[in-house]
Amino acid sequence: MAATAEAPASVSGETSPLGHGHLRQFWGYARRVFDLRQLLDGVCDTRQEPEVPSPLVARILFLVGLLRIRSFNALEPKLAESTTLGILDASRRRSGKACSVDTLAYSLARMEVPTCRRTVVSVIQQAERNKVFREGFVGALRYVALDGWEMFTSRSRCCGHCLTRELTVNDQSVTEYYHRYVVALYIDERLDVVLDMEPIRSADVRKEAGEPNVKGHEGEQTAAKRLIRRLRTTYGRWIDVLVGDALYANGPFFTLAAECGYGTITVVKKETDEPFKEALAIWRRQTGPDEIFDDEKTGERIEIWDCPEIRTLSTYQGAIRVIRTVVYKEGVEKPTTFCFAATGKAAKLPRRSLLRAGRSRWHIENTAFDQWTQYWPFTHVFTHSENGVDALLWLLILAFDLLQFFLYRQLCSYGRDRGKDVTRTILRLIDEMRDELARLNERIPWDSS
Repeated sequence: MAATAEAPASVSGETSPLGHGHLRQFWGYARRVFDLRQLLDGVCDTRQEPEVPSPLVARILFLVGLLRIRSFNALEPKLAESTTLGILDASRRRSGKACSVDTLAYSLARMEVPTCRRTVVSVIQQAERNKVFREGFVGALRYVALDGWEMFTSRSRCCGHCLTRELTVNDQSVTEYYHRYVVALYIDERLDVVLDMEPIRSADVRKEAGEPNVKGHEGEQTAAKRLIRRLRTTYGRWIDVLVGDALYANGPFFTLAAECGYGTITVVKKETDEPFKEALAIWRRQTGPDEIFDDEKTGERIEIWDCPEIRTLSTYQGAIRVIRTVVYKEGVEKPTTFCFAATGKAAKLPRRSLLRAGRSRWHIENTAFDQWTQYWPFTHVFTHSENGVDALLWLLILAFDLLQFFLYRQLCSYGRDRGKDVTRTILRLIDEMRDELARLNERIPWDSS
């Protein structure tokens, strides 16, 4: 059905034929700035002349992510409601619904995953053209956190892309199936958005790809290397620094990052491994830290030890900077120690900036993984097919990213008024959108004109 010609609500709160609720504002923002309709119209599957077109399937799944609808069972009755039909700009079919959830699962199993990924990449690239990332974060640099994330597990359902592990339950061996990804999250003071992700491949998938001498599933770092190269190809040089946990504190990772033009900041933990081993030997000869300061904003007293140039790692040819920080906080009995290794652009940062950038790695845990697990439907098994899992995850990430842009770039005062708890701010906005959907009595236009 064609969209109405009515104008969208103004994000500034001015009145319009559709009002000025946050749901309407979001739709106006997403279609005007990012051309949401064109993005979702580009999602394809391999069905032949389907009764329910792929773009409508993509719209429905996007709505699942935006409003945190937790399962297809919860979604199915909504597909018959006039309010849902209004926001989808869809018509009832013979069944009285926009479509059945069986149709959604059937389409997902045949969906072309690259067309789903393209929606997220297009949003990020448009945001870059709009200079959203212009200011950088710490030291005017742009940081991307890398980490592995397990989407869901099942002991009964599996697909050709599942990873497996053996568990002992009640003295019996049980096979558990799961999907795991390496996620690249752009991190900022508040605006954290997913740039890309890469699945960790199972042994069967590796064999199908023609890899020789396959002995098991691949590791997180192998998938991360593919992801880093694709980040360079997709986004060019506007990324400055990759931030990772202790798994990435190794020469091959530092070398690949340098080849792609990226600096790195990684956690270091093992005292027997270089370059941390050499840094510890140097610090033992010092009489005290290189810097002590009080952070009035956080209420912390911080000591920093700094080794600016270590070259003892045989698998990396460049200099590595290692810092150790001991953080004392009022009311906390034991101090907290952080140790980071930095290379490339990141190694040139002032000590305090390097510490702040290193600690920002936790954004990927707090803003992304914890939210996805506790509050979003990311970990629910909507469908379990080789294409379906990846395709659905990309559409959920599209909703996540657009909501982040809308909240912190368009509704700036909304976030400030609700304090610094990012999770509560987002949850509150989604609750308001869901309440507004229940009152929706007009179709929301999808055209960007």
